[in-house]
Amino acid sequence: MDFNLIKPNNLSFPRKCLINFLMGSLSVLSLEPINFFVVLFFTIPIYIFNFDALNDEKNFHSRKIFFIKCFLLGMSFGYGFYFFSLYWINIALLIEIEVYYLLLLPSLLFVPLALSVFYGLSTLLLAFFYPRNITRIFIVAIAWTISEYLRISITDFPWAQIGHSLIYINTILQIISIFGELFLTTLTVIIFSLPLILILNKSPELKYTSLLTSLFVLLGIITFGLSRPGLLEGKTGNIEINIIQPNIKQTDKWDRELAQVNLNKLISATNEMLNNKEATLGKRYFIWPETATPYLINENLQITSDLAKNMSSKDYLLVGSLRREGGAVNNQSIYNSLFMIDWRNKIIGKYDKNKLVPFGEYLPFSHLLSKLGFLNFEQLSGNFSNGQGGMTVLDDDLIIPHVLICYEIIFSEFLHSYNQKTNFILNVTNDAWFGRSSGPYQHFSMSILRAVERGLPVVRVANTGISGVIDPFGRVIIKSKLNTEYYNKTILPQKTDITFYTKYGYIPLFSILLLCFLLIYYSNKKLISKNKER
Repeated sequence: MDFNLIKPNNLSFPRKCLINFLMGSLSVLSLEPINFFVVLFFTIPIYIFNFDALNDEKNFHSRKIFFIKCFLLGMSFGYGFYFFSLYWINIALLIEIEVYYLLLLPSLLFVPLALSVFYGLSTLLLAFFYPRNITRIFIVAIAWTISEYLRISITDFPWAQIGHSLIYINTILQIISIFGELFLTTLTVIIFSLPLILILNKSPELKYTSLLTSLFVLLGIITFGLSRPGLLEGKTGNIEINIIQPNIKQTDKWDRELAQVNLNKLISATNEMLNNKEATLGKRYFIWPETATPYLINENLQITSDLAKNMSSKDYLLVGSLRREGGAVNNQSIYNSLFMIDWRNKIIGKYDKNKLVPFGEYLPFSHLLSKLGFLNFEQLSGNFSNGQGGMTVLDDDLIIPHVLICYEIIFSEFLHSYNQKTNFILNVTNDAWFGRSSGPYQHFSMSILRAVERGLPVVRVANTGISGVIDPFGRVIIKSKLNTEYYNKTILPQKTDITFYTKYGYIPLFSILLLCFLLIYYSNKKLISKNKER
C-alpha cells in the first residue's frame, strides 16, 4: 500500500480535527468495562498520520498559526476521549438534580474541554521536534507521557489514561512495579502504533533498529512479567478478610426513615459472617464501606455493641463513618473517616480521608466563588476537613492497612509512609453515585494498578459498586458484580518486598525517557547530516 494514500494531506484542518475527535471517542472502547484494546491499533496510528499531514504543511503557515493548529489537533482527540470516558461524572449530579442542575451542562461540556488541553500540549511538544521516520512513534509516546504527568499533577485527576487499556494484560502490567502507572501510557502508544506505521511507512531510515529495539524491550517486559508472580509461590497468609457490601442506593442512604433498616442489613450480614467460624489461625477483619451508616460511629458505639459480643480477641470491625470535631455547629470540622473497633467495642484505630473530592467534599477557591451571587456554591460542597497521614492506632503491634477512602485509590504517588508492618491497602468507597456506568468498573481497575505498583494486596469494599480482593500481582482473588449485595471472605494474599517504584517513584522512568529522547534526537541529527553529504 502506498503510504501517501492514507495521509490526510488533502483534508481541511476542521476535518483533521473531526477525525481526531472520532479517534479519541473510539479509543474509549479500550477502557473498562469494554476493554476492546484492539481498536488502538487503528486509532493511535491515525492520530499520528493526522499529525504527519499537519507537520508536512508547516512551511505554509506562520510559526504561530502552526503552533495553534498543533494544539487544536491534539485537543480534538482529547475532547472525544474525555467526553465519552468521563460521562459518568454527570450521573452523580442527576441524583441531586435540584441542587446541581446549573452544573450539569458545564460539567458535561467543559470538564472534557479542560482536560483535553493536555492532549493539545502533547501535540504542541511535537511541533518542536518531529522526525519523519519510524522514530516519531517514540517521540509521540514521550510527549504523551509528559502531558499525562502534567495533567495529573495540575488537575489532581488521573482518571482515564490511555495506558489503562493495558491493565488486564497482566504480564505487561508487572512492569509498573518498577516504573509506575505512567509507563503504561508510553507502552500503549508504542505497542499499538508500531505495527501499522511499520507496514505503511516507506522510509527505511532507522526502521529495523527501531523494530529490534522495541521487540527487545517488549521481550524483557514479558519475561519479567512472567517471572514476577513466582516470588510468592507457596506462601499463604493467615488474615481473613470479610467483605460486607450492602448495596444501598444513594437515594436511600441518607433517608432517615430507612437509616435503621440499612443499619440492620449491615449488622445482620456481619453477625452471620462472625458466626461462620472456620479454622483461621490469625486475625479476622470485617469491613464496612465508606460512610456505611449516617450515624456518627464514634459518638454512637452502642450501634456495634451487639456485634462486639460475638467477636473474639482476634476479630476487628472496620467501619466507614463521618466524624466531627469542635463545639458549636458552625465551627465544627467534619471528616470522612474509617474506624477500627475491637472485641471490647473500643475504637483502637482511626483514619481521616486526606484527599477530598473537589465540589463534592470541599469547595476549591471557596472565597472567590462565594462572591458569585447567582449560585449558592456553599450548597454544592460537603465542606469536609481533610486528615493528615495514615491510620493512627492505640496498639503499636497491630498490623494495620494503608487506608484509602474512595478516590484516594486512583493516585499513583499517594500512599502514606511505607510501613513494613502494613500488609495491605484497604480502599472503602461508595460508588452508588455513578449507577450502572463505566465509572465503578474503572474505579476498581485502578485498584489493580495500586496493588502491582506497591507490591501490596488491595482489599476494596464498596457500599455498592464493585468490591473485591486483589493480590500484589494484580490478580483478582474475589470480586462482586456491579450493584449487588455481596458478602464474602478470603485469606489475605501475602505482600511482596518493597517495590522499585515505591522506593524511587517516577525518577527512573523520566530519566530513561530523557535518555531515549537524546538518542533519537542525535540519531536523527546524524542522519540528516549524512543525507546532506550525499
